Amino acid sequence: MASYELFKHSIQEAEGGYQNLTNDKGNYNSLRQRVGTNYGVSAKFYEKVIGRPPTIADMKSITQTEAHQLFKIHFWDAIKGDAIQSQAVAEMVADHSINANPRVTAGIVQRTLNRYFGKNLKVDSVIGAKTLQAINSVNPQQLFAKIGQERLHHYSRLDDYKYFSKSWNSRVFNLAKKYGISLIDTIKKKVPKRLS
Repeated sequence: MASYELFKHSIQEAEGGYQNLTNDKGNYNSLRQRVGTNYGVSAKFYEKVIGRPPTIADMKSITQTEAHQLFKIHFWDAIKGDAIQSQAVAEMVADHSINANPRVTAGIVQRTLNRYFGKNLKVDSVIGAKTLQAINSVNPQQLFAKIGQERLHHYSRLDDYKYFSKSWNSRVFNLAKKYGISLIDTIKKKVPKRLS
């Protein structure tokens, strides 16, 4: 079974320390104040955690240890990471959950399983028992590659893609490199022109 402890290094590489970019929607609290993101913890998400709009000082005070605790509880556990047999698949799904959110990711996983693996899952954007069973019933390398492909397509349709395409795409390809899984053959016919 997959383990968050084994995922820690990957997410630390993908998510740096404090940043406060104007174009990053994750840097704004509900008062529309740009307060930043720290270790991948967005202002919008952290507001739910602390129950009030965070300040710049709040965001800067987040430690990497706290970020890991939040990622484990709110993202890894939300996608049932411990119950996914393949570490590679669990990391691909968890990484996107942190980068997007668990519901967006779960919907992509369900549509991927239906489209490419002949499953008949209800796309309810929640990884429950049936989705988990389907994840663990198919070839993990093929599933990893197809979820990666769908992540890239999802990113390419977002308005913010023009600002963050390099960092978003690199998250997918870095995980593929880590596990020695090629995405090029899988996506070459469908890769948006912006990726080539």
